[in-house]
Amino acid sequence: MLINNFKPNFITTGVGSIPLTNGQDALELIWKSVPLAPHWPQLPRLGAESSFVGQYLNALIETGIIGDVEVPKFQVDASDWVERMTAFYTLYLEALDGDQKALERFGFSAQGGEGFEAFCHNLEQFGTRDAVILKGQLSGSLTLGMQITDKNRRSSYYDDTLRDMLVKSLALHAEWQTKRLSQFGLPVLMMIDDPGLYGFGASSHITLKREQLIDELNSIVEGILRQGGIAGVHVCAGMDWTLLFDSKVQVVNFDAYDYMQSMMALAEPLNEFLTRGGILSWGIVPTNPIAWEETSQSLKSNLDNNIRELVKRGVDESLLRQQSMLTPSCGTGTLPRDLAEHVYGLLKDLGDKTLGAYTIQ
Repeated sequence: MLINNFKPNFITTGVGSIPLTNGQDALELIWKSVPLAPHWPQLPRLGAESSFVGQYLNALIETGIIGDVEVPKFQVDASDWVERMTAFYTLYLEALDGDQKALERFGFSAQGGEGFEAFCHNLEQFGTRDAVILKGQLSGSLTLGMQITDKNRRSSYYDDTLRDMLVKSLALHAEWQTKRLSQFGLPVLMMIDDPGLYGFGASSHITLKREQLIDELNSIVEGILRQGGIAGVHVCAGMDWTLLFDSKVQVVNFDAYDYMQSMMALAEPLNEFLTRGGILSWGIVPTNPIAWEETSQSLKSNLDNNIRELVKRGVDESLLRQQSMLTPSCGTGTLPRDLAEHVYGLLKDLGDKTLGAYTIQ
């Protein structure tokens, strides 16, 4: 799991979504707030093609596997369904075999990729500036599979064939995105946003299988690793984090503001994860109105207290400090603009305090 000696030392970055409709405005906020680890802005207010669900389905929609992006459903009852599946798997195998044109079809649609392309154009025009790493993101297969249905409203995740196509499509999208961002000469962190993973172990999701979830995560992670990227997962709720620790995931991003106890309970496996080179990404800035009541100093005190508690439970303090990142607890895409800007402002100020206190080695 060693990640090219990357020691983030509390570097800050965003989760992804921004409540703006103009890529340039979003990039101005991002570069001002997280200049060392900038990310491309997901702009869900632009519409369904830029949404958490619709943005990563381009190849599945182009091959007719999924219909309308506004209300995406698998078209399993289409008279030519077998031909559509054949077209998809043919495209998949061509991309996996190194066909660049085939791989590009797993990227974004023109509208869905507006924030991503604005980021790439910005990097081409102005360079990477003070950045030491670039961050991308995509949605995870469990969350999408639970939300995308067939025409009878059955979750596609529970159908082996539909789930397989979804995972394969996401794996190649992750590879395509990592490859695009890698051209700018910096390490690329690619985060899989899969909040649905919180359901593992819950009585309402008893059919979710641990090994299956790990295998699916690993399939997407391998797409990132093939292009030399660093692979992470973001879950904005409490969960059994050992599921991620036991996968090929290298960065675990969790909501440290509201769900710290779920990580406290797993201090020993967390320490093993850090010992293998894993990185803990703290979602320490809340993304709800309570953020108005916080300051960067209060958040730093919270962070310091949590570090002390983990160290008391046996986590190596040196590893924890070297191998930690800071983010908001979730994306800001659904927030009012002023609150989103406040969240990024808190993150910037917190980053200044932590970098100053802990220093990059």
